[in-house]
Amino acid sequence: QRSRSLALSLSLSLSLYLRRPPLAAMPRPMSTAESAFILRALGEGLRVDGRRPRESRPLSVACGLREGSVEVRLGETKVMAAVSAELVEPFADRPTEGQLLFFVELSPMASPAYEPGRPSDSAVELVRLLERAFRKAQAVDVEALCIVAGKRVWSIRCDVTLLDDRGNAADAACTAALGALLHFRLPAVSIVGSGSEAAVKVLPPEQAEPTKLVFHHMPVSTTLGLFRPAGGGGGGGGGGGGG
Repeated sequence: QRSRSLALSLSLSLSLYLRRPPLAAMPRPMSTAESAFILRALGEGLRVDGRRPRESRPLSVACGLREGSVEVRLGETKVMAAVSAELVEPFADRPTEGQLLFFVELSPMASPAYEPGRPSDSAVELVRLLERAFRKAQAVDVEALCIVAGKRVWSIRCDVTLLDDRGNAADAACTAALGALLHFRLPAVSIVGSGSEAAVKVLPPEQAEPTKLVFHHMPVSTTLGLFRPAGGGGGGGGGGGGG
């Protein structure tokens, strides 16, 4: 009976937080009463959405009709990702490497804290996370994107749009980017000539089968929330999505 009453109280007291802008976008110090209440609930293995303390949010991935387009749902958070490619000149200091670029849009529909126009700090941080997870960690083989060294390489662009932010947007964005990159297919090309005289032509799928991107490894993002009981002692439990 006590657990049932606490669960009801928790649901009534914290349900409004599910609709609030994320703390990263609207920082607000937590009161002592809130902290004590959350720790008490966690101590009894209760969370506002019914999950166990260490249970992750349910995940679903839906691929779009166009290759490289996916929609990810992580709990009630929804993210869409789309990948495209174009032939460009490589950077002078990396003549045999293609490019892997990430862009993040925080839609105003996702949260009242997001506004159209200039990228927010939260969007910039998500871009940095994706760059660390995929580009700097060398998850994707960028040398395989080279067509003609020093002249033509593939530039892969991944656009991630946060449609509904109900928490744990970072994991959802990383999962959506991974799904879109795995689902994407590069068009085949033909090369006429060599060296500086080489000409590159993109072939339609009817003429040559598109190919997958080459992965060295696949990054998986997981977020944990760690809580220390009031008055010291050992660490508390964690949960997917940071609570």
